[in-house]
Amino acid sequence: MPYVDDALLSRIRVYLRLRPSVKPSPAINIESETHRVLIDVEKSIGGGPPKAYVNQIVFNVDNIVQTTNQQTMYELCAKASVDEFLKGYNSTIMSYGQVGAGKTFTMTGDMKVYVHRGIIPRAIQQIFEEKEAKPEAGIVVHMSYMEIYQEGLYDLLQKRRDDLMIIEDNQLLNVRGLAKVRVETETEALKWFQEGEKSRSFGNHFLNSLSSRSHTILTFYMERRVARVSTQLALQVAKLNLVDLAGVERLKKTKGDTGSLMRKEACINNKTLSFLEQTIFALRLKKAHIPFRHSKVTTLLKESLGNNHKTVFMVCAWPEEYFLDETIGALRFAQRVKYLKIFQVTHKKPDCADTTRKQQLEIATLKQELALKDALNGRPGLGYDNLT
Repeated sequence: MPYVDDALLSRIRVYLRLRPSVKPSPAINIESETHRVLIDVEKSIGGGPPKAYVNQIVFNVDNIVQTTNQQTMYELCAKASVDEFLKGYNSTIMSYGQVGAGKTFTMTGDMKVYVHRGIIPRAIQQIFEEKEAKPEAGIVVHMSYMEIYQEGLYDLLQKRRDDLMIIEDNQLLNVRGLAKVRVETETEALKWFQEGEKSRSFGNHFLNSLSSRSHTILTFYMERRVARVSTQLALQVAKLNLVDLAGVERLKKTKGDTGSLMRKEACINNKTLSFLEQTIFALRLKKAHIPFRHSKVTTLLKESLGNNHKTVFMVCAWPEEYFLDETIGALRFAQRVKYLKIFQVTHKKPDCADTTRKQQLEIATLKQELALKDALNGRPGLGYDNLT
């Protein structure tokens, strides 16, 4: 039975990453030192165009990333979450924003160019560097990779395209039939990830020739041996969710295929992201009912948003004049997320292998004591192997 240790209260951290812009909106003002974004929005008075004034909207985030350097971005926004995961805390890193703003580049990057790798390949590298550096910890890593496409849930690590079912037992979520693959090295983990990428749903439109049409959740599960106060060893367990959400999309602006498929994908994705905003809003207001069950994404992210996760949101925006409304929408979402607080703990469970070894040693010792007692009482030759 798992037990809890090292509890703490943490706030969701929100980072804003701005895509480089050819024609940045003059209404957007960035204050890097104070981590603020100030947006001037014109509002008319009395309905007459001659009279107008400027109203300024101010957004606060934890940091603003304007560089395209992936290593700098990783160290600033993601490395601490992976550090916490390796210490035994559940962690989540999630990307959010409009279509074409750089979410998938932030999470995955260009894996063919080493310096352009995103958060996922760099996190994999960090995990296995820790595993190799501390063999005495006996770190064991498993991974799973799933896609939510048009409210269907699919395993990207299996060839079968079955719609999986989410089971909630005793407030614990489980995806029935989801493969959890044990991985020993960075190379092996990257290979599985790249295989999963081949099965993802992508589309083509004006803003992005390889646009993700689904939400994905890549999860790493870690077990490591840790010493408790007593002499018994325990296994520390934790998981790391790396979430690439589909983009908020307006078909008029993406100029994509307005046929039934792309329109349906955009509508479902926008609806899911709207449910995510509603869930976060309800959490922030501490409402009695939190609508986690409204979509599969919010159901699967229940732990990341509701309890026991160190969660980071990478909010991606494209500060072009053309996308000013989308930028404001992304920043409003970031503002709501920023003030959510999560109760965070580490989890440990008894090391069954260690317990078995100790029990076997105790049995062998008892057998020796019985044999010695028999010899002293003149009853040599009795055996006790059949007792085990």
